[in-house]
Amino acid sequence: MIDLMLKPWQLAINTWKQADWLPRLGLILTTISFFFLYPGVTEPIMTIKATVNLFGLKSTIFEETRSIWQTVISLEEAGYAAVGMMVITFSVIIPITKGLLIIWAWLSPARWRWQLISVISKWSMADVFVIAILVAFFTAKATAELQSSLHDGFYWFTAYCLISIISGQCLASYANQQLQPIQK
Repeated sequence: MIDLMLKPWQLAINTWKQADWLPRLGLILTTISFFFLYPGVTEPIMTIKATVNLFGLKSTIFEETRSIWQTVISLEEAGYAAVGMMVITFSVIIPITKGLLIIWAWLSPARWRWQLISVISKWSMADVFVIAILVAFFTAKATAELQSSLHDGFYWFTAYCLISIISGQCLASYANQQLQPIQK
């Protein structure tokens, strides 16, 4: 029983020993990125405030601060569950799946795991794209009547995205070695 539990760790240690410093850094950054993802999803990301100016009196008609998670819940409550599911898929499920697969591929190396990571990685930038569009929209449209401000959640999520991108680049050379055809 103990041998069965130690085998993945022994494989991980062997993989670690065989890898150069760059893939090792990639694995470390992948692990660190998880600590940025959680607050990036749960902390407030943006406040949107709409005001109206009537006869020289300025009145706030709408002001809301939300996190990514609160936005998903609001979308579901408003009847847009499919949109909420897309947000949660691209900002939570795919990043967590990718990170866990990378760790699993290190614990138990296999060619097909690196191929799966490669496929998932193509979708991991969708979250960055969605956030970029939201920020661009609200900052471009910010006028006296509509203002937006970014909060800690935005910076946590951006840090997660950047660390994830850097870790992916660090792991790319190692993954490519693992995906090379086996020489006979």
